[in-house]
Amino acid sequence: MYIAQEKFHSNIVEYILYMFNIEDIIRANKLSIDELDKNVISKYNLLGDQLEEVREWYRILVSQMKKDAVEETGHIASLNELIFQLNDLHIELLNTLEEERYLEHYNWASQYIKELKGKMNDPGLTEVAVCLNGLYGYMLLKMKGLEVSEETSEAISVFTQMLRYLSKKYHLKNSIIR
Repeated sequence: MYIAQEKFHSNIVEYILYMFNIEDIIRANKLSIDELDKNVISKYNLLGDQLEEVREWYRILVSQMKKDAVEETGHIASLNELIFQLNDLHIELLNTLEEERYLEHYNWASQYIKELKGKMNDPGLTEVAVCLNGLYGYMLLKMKGLEVSEETSEAISVFTQMLRYLSKKYHLKNSIIR
């Protein structure tokens, strides 16, 4: 919870990837707060009120996942909304003449995005969602200690650069609005 809050305010892309992982942890624990308590929450080095805040955060996430029918796959509505906001900003930046740097990042990434989107078999995914899913998949492979091809590593590097720039723009835009 505390990590999520920090990431939400500092790097929206890292926040989304972190929350993808939290959703998977919740699924691995069968959307059971008792299982989460035993296997996850009890491992936090927190006491009293802080531990209860974390427990409540997990309860709310479990409830959201059930409400949004993403018990097995998919993402809670609030994450999908953030992804759509990032994609809207992505489109805005692509259509802004002063954003030559972002256009460069996108041009490097576009072929990899098309290739990965074709493999994902979900034509409704936005380009930003494809990049996020690619990064998350890469993270899972690395956590499992599996090898990654040179082409995949190159694609991930390019996605990372594009999303890093997009995240900075997102936070600049939203700090002005607040």
